[in-house]
Amino acid sequence: MTSTIIIPTGVERTSAAHLVIDEEPITVIWSTIPVPCTDWVLGDISSQGPVHQPADEVPYIWNSASVPCPSWTAITEVQCGRCGSMVGPWALVRDGHLEGDELTDVAREVAELADEEREAQRSKLIAYLTDEAEDTARQLADGSLTRDELPYIGHMARPGVGLDGDEVIAWGFLPDPAGGGDDEIVEVVRPIPAGGQ
Repeated sequence: MTSTIIIPTGVERTSAAHLVIDEEPITVIWSTIPVPCTDWVLGDISSQGPVHQPADEVPYIWNSASVPCPSWTAITEVQCGRCGSMVGPWALVRDGHLEGDELTDVAREVAELADEEREAQRSKLIAYLTDEAEDTARQLADGSLTRDELPYIGHMARPGVGLDGDEVIAWGFLPDPAGGGDDEIVEVVRPIPAGGQ
């Protein structure tokens, strides 16, 4: 790279930069929302945790074709050591130095792709937590599990299934979209059926 200038996109949780590589002007636009492996979201902490591309850190740019017609790709992903899937924030590279509406349109596309991925992970997490909560409530109802075997939700430091009064609560989280420590808690609550131990 011979030059790099980070530029505002006008779209929340995205960043962009104008670059010149081998005398070719390009623009890279990326999401700043951390992305973990879906298995990690579902509780497998041996899977790839959140991968974050900060707003002030330009992704590595790679030419995926040969000269004289380069095809630039932004590298924001890492491979999950557990499942082998590629995990990381969305990023798009465009020829030329985009500005104004062109830049905003591509930044919106990146933001939409990032939101769709996060919603897909949230849906999978809710489905998983629903199964866990309903299964636990059934086990309490049929006596194969007792209340003493479950933690009180207020004492749980890690995601899982716990009790709060007459309710089973299964919870997990998605990483803070701002890249900080304010994670989004997702929980599913089910009442303990009458007669539950």
